Amino acid sequence: MILTDMHTHSHLSGDCSIPIEEMIKTAQIKGLKYYAVTDHHDIDFPECGVDFFLDIETANNTINPLKVLNTPDFQLLQGIEYGLQPHLKDDLNQLSQTSDYDLIIGSCHLGDGTDPYDKTYFKNRTKEEGYRVYFESTLKCVEELNGFDVLGHMDYVIRYWRGKGQRHYKYKDYGELFDAILQTLIRKEIALEVNTAGYPYKLEQPNPAYDVLKRYHHLGGELLTIGSDAHITGNIASHFDTVEEKLKAIGFKSYTTYIKRQPLQIGFI
Repeated sequence: MILTDMHTHSHLSGDCSIPIEEMIKTAQIKGLKYYAVTDHHDIDFPECGVDFFLDIETANNTINPLKVLNTPDFQLLQGIEYGLQPHLKDDLNQLSQTSDYDLIIGSCHLGDGTDPYDKTYFKNRTKEEGYRVYFESTLKCVEELNGFDVLGHMDYVIRYWRGKGQRHYKYKDYGELFDAILQTLIRKEIALEVNTAGYPYKLEQPNPAYDVLKRYHHLGGELLTIGSDAHITGNIASHFDTVEEKLKAIGFKSYTTYIKRQPLQIGFI
């Protein structure tokens, strides 16, 4: 059993309405030992009708008192999901140096300045062009930015292809970009996230796909966080059993949690 959910949201995120207390209670019921609240903080995000800017002071004042729930069998971790954009380098560095987080997830929510969730993203692009633009943007972010611990949902873009055909991709079609991203993560000692929200999105795989995870393992990658990206209680630790078996079959011996920004490896049983 995977004991950590390192990517979840609460009412503190602009796109989630579930009280944080309900999310934590569900995590405890499901037997998680480490549970990270990582609400969205996207600065300079395109107007979309949702405010993804996190009130950090309010978040701190909400989460810190809840740490009294910690026991030897359950630890509430405080994190943040920071929206990566190259021009936010200084802000991310300041956040990293001045905030008392357990982990900072860096997520690329934009491809060339537009969220793939926005229906205009693919308006004048083929699926392949849209995917490539997003992966190029992700590579630029991981190359130019520091101060985050985990790269979130590396192939986020595929959730939002609404055209004909499968949303899946072939590794070989973007292999040079994937390799550059993965090698940069390994060199910088930034973890790769296995985001199980791909299953609720009917992808039948996590983000990124298992072929990417195989390549990461082949390249020597070992820092691997598991996160559900849950915005509702029902998705906490979603499909963790399936993912665990797949990761073990690939050859991974452990997965990663972060405490006070330091990685802790937990072996698969």
